Amino acid sequence: MTIRTLAVLATLALPMAAQAETVTLKQMEGATVHHATVDMSVYWTKGAGEAVELVAYYAAKDDAAGGKLQMALVDGDSVTFGLPGHVGQMFTFAREGDVVSVATTGTSPETLAMN
Repeated sequence: MTIRTLAVLATLALPMAAQAETVTLKQMEGATVHHATVDMSVYWTKGAGEAVELVAYYAAKDDAAGGKLQMALVDGDSVTFGLPGHVGQMFTFAREGDVVSVATTGTSPETLAMN
Protein backbone atom coordinates (compact mmCIF):
# COMPACT_ATOMS: atom_id res chain seq x y z
CA MET A 1 0.00 0.00 0.00
CA THR A 2 1.12 3.52 -0.67
CA ILE A 3 1.26 6.26 1.92
CA ARG A 4 -1.58 8.02 0.12
CA THR A 5 -3.80 4.92 0.39
CA LEU A 6 -2.98 4.54 4.09
CA ALA A 7 -3.81 8.20 4.69
CA VAL A 8 -7.19 7.83 3.00
CA LEU A 9 -7.99 4.69 4.97
CA ALA A 10 -6.97 6.35 8.24
CA THR A 11 -9.20 9.33 7.50
CA LEU A 12 -12.17 7.08 6.75
CA ALA A 13 -11.61 5.18 9.99
CA LEU A 14 -11.83 8.32 12.14
CA PRO A 15 -15.23 9.03 13.65
CA MET A 16 -17.01 11.80 11.85
CA ALA A 17 -17.42 15.03 13.78
CA ALA A 18 -20.97 15.71 14.87
CA GLN A 19 -22.71 18.24 12.68
CA ALA A 20 -24.16 21.33 14.25
CA GLU A 21 -27.93 21.54 14.13
CA THR A 22 -30.39 24.38 14.68
CA VAL A 23 -34.15 24.20 15.11
CA THR A 24 -36.53 27.15 15.23
CA LEU A 25 -39.76 26.88 17.19
CA LYS A 26 -42.95 28.92 17.33
CA GLN A 27 -45.36 28.61 20.26
CA MET A 28 -46.60 25.08 20.90
CA GLU A 29 -44.30 23.58 18.28
CA GLY A 30 -41.90 20.83 19.22
CA ALA A 31 -38.74 19.48 17.64
CA THR A 32 -35.86 17.13 18.26
CA VAL A 33 -32.20 18.05 18.21
CA HIS A 34 -29.47 15.48 17.70
CA HIS A 35 -25.82 16.07 18.52
CA ALA A 36 -22.97 13.61 18.97
CA THR A 37 -24.08 11.53 21.98
CA VAL A 38 -27.25 13.42 23.00
CA ASP A 39 -30.80 13.54 21.64
CA MET A 40 -33.08 16.32 22.88
CA SER A 41 -36.81 17.05 22.48
CA VAL A 42 -37.80 20.69 22.99
CA TYR A 43 -40.93 22.82 23.03
CA TRP A 44 -42.10 26.10 24.54
CA THR A 45 -45.30 27.61 25.86
CA LYS A 46 -46.36 31.03 27.10
CA GLY A 47 -44.89 31.79 30.52
CA ALA A 48 -45.46 34.42 33.17
CA GLY A 49 -45.55 38.00 31.95
CA GLU A 50 -43.47 38.47 28.81
CA ALA A 51 -41.50 35.24 29.28
CA VAL A 52 -41.85 31.95 27.47
CA GLU A 53 -41.25 28.60 29.20
CA LEU A 54 -38.87 26.36 27.28
CA VAL A 55 -38.87 22.68 28.21
CA ALA A 56 -36.30 20.19 26.95
CA TYR A 57 -35.90 16.50 27.68
CA TYR A 58 -32.54 14.97 26.80
CA ALA A 59 -30.98 11.52 26.86
CA ALA A 60 -27.66 10.03 25.88
CA LYS A 61 -27.92 7.86 22.78
CA ASP A 62 -26.40 4.92 24.66
CA ASP A 63 -28.47 5.33 27.85
CA ALA A 64 -32.20 5.94 28.26
CA ALA A 65 -31.67 7.84 31.53
CA GLY A 66 -31.69 11.54 30.79
CA GLY A 67 -32.81 14.78 32.25
CA LYS A 68 -35.12 17.72 31.93
CA LEU A 69 -34.27 21.37 31.36
CA GLN A 70 -36.76 24.14 31.97
CA MET A 71 -36.11 27.85 31.60
CA ALA A 72 -37.89 31.15 31.16
CA LEU A 73 -36.72 33.27 28.23
CA VAL A 74 -37.66 36.89 27.53
CA ASP A 75 -37.16 38.59 24.19
CA GLY A 76 -33.45 38.89 23.42
CA ASP A 77 -32.30 36.21 25.88
CA SER A 78 -29.62 33.73 24.82
CA VAL A 79 -27.89 31.12 26.95
CA THR A 80 -25.25 28.53 26.02
CA PHE A 81 -24.12 25.59 28.13
CA GLY A 82 -23.13 21.94 28.08
CA LEU A 83 -24.72 18.97 29.76
CA PRO A 84 -23.11 16.93 32.56
CA GLY A 85 -21.04 14.06 31.19
CA HIS A 86 -21.09 15.29 27.57
CA VAL A 87 -17.84 17.19 27.15
CA GLY A 88 -17.48 19.12 23.91
CA GLN A 89 -21.20 19.46 23.19
CA MET A 90 -22.77 22.87 23.63
CA PHE A 91 -26.43 23.86 23.38
CA THR A 92 -27.66 27.41 22.77
CA PHE A 93 -31.22 28.48 23.56
CA ALA A 94 -32.23 31.91 22.23
CA ARG A 95 -35.43 33.92 21.90
CA GLU A 96 -36.13 36.63 19.36
CA GLY A 97 -39.72 37.86 19.46
CA ASP A 98 -42.11 34.93 19.22
CA VAL A 99 -39.45 32.51 18.00
CA VAL A 100 -37.12 30.32 20.06
CA SER A 101 -34.11 28.64 18.50
CA VAL A 102 -32.06 25.76 19.82
CA ALA A 103 -28.62 25.18 18.32
CA THR A 104 -25.97 22.57 18.94
CA THR A 105 -22.25 23.04 18.48
CA GLY A 106 -19.16 21.06 19.22
CA THR A 107 -16.21 22.52 21.03
CA SER A 108 -12.88 21.23 22.27
CA PRO A 109 -12.28 20.62 25.99
CA GLU A 110 -9.50 23.21 25.83
CA THR A 111 -11.99 25.90 24.76
CA LEU A 112 -14.31 24.93 27.59
CA ALA A 113 -11.49 25.15 30.10
CA MET A 114 -10.80 28.78 29.10
CA ASN A 115 -14.34 29.89 29.94
